[in-house]
Order: sequence, then structure tokens, then C-alpha cells
Amino acid sequence: MSFVEALDKIMKIQERDLFRTNAKVTSIEAAQSIFPNLRELHIEILSYAINQGYNGFTDIDLNRHFKTEMSTYRARRSELEKVGLIVDSGRRVKYPERGNNRSHTVFVAKEFKLENG
Repeated sequence: MSFVEALDKIMKIQERDLFRTNAKVTSIEAAQSIFPNLRELHIEILSYAINQGYNGFTDIDLNRHFKTEMSTYRARRSELEKVGLIVDSGRRVKYPERGNNRSHTVFVAKEFKLENG
């Protein structure tokens, strides 16, 4: 699947899942207002993933890079994962400075997925 085909597939997923069927009007308006920017966000995230190479990134790294704590970038990363452009590297990391012992998935652009990782 080409990058453009993958983006088109993502857009179809988003059109269907943009908001809940019982969403309030304000939620629908908010979702629709960002819809034109979604492709740009996917490209930014994929570019970031490629730049990280084999080292990969977690959702925490992604939020740090884009200077946000919101789920917007995580959700777009998830959509890229659904169409196979970003994959789970098989590695996990912890961030002790966050005050918990949770492991976080390290993602990579699919071309950086190691066979044994």
C-alpha cells in the first residue's frame, strides 16, 4: 500500500469514527473543525517516526516532541498503526520520572521494524 493510499484509508476511518453517534453539537463541530488538518498531522507524525529511525518513540516522546499532553497525536499515531505505516517495535521503556512503573510501547516506522524486535 502506498503512502497516499494509506492516508486515504485513514481518512475513511476518520470519517466514520470522527465523533460518537450520540455526541453533542459542540463535539461534532470541534471534530469537524480539525478534520481538514488531519492529513497534515499524519504526515508530521510519520515524518517524526522516520526521523527516529530504529530508536523509535513512545506516545510520551511523541507528545514531548509536539509539545502537547492531549491525545490528538496519539490518536493519529494509532491510525497510522492501523494501516501499517507505524508498528510496535516489540520493545518497551519506562519513565521513572513520571512517578509510576508502567512500560510504554516503542513504535517505529514500518521500514525500521527489526525482524527480531
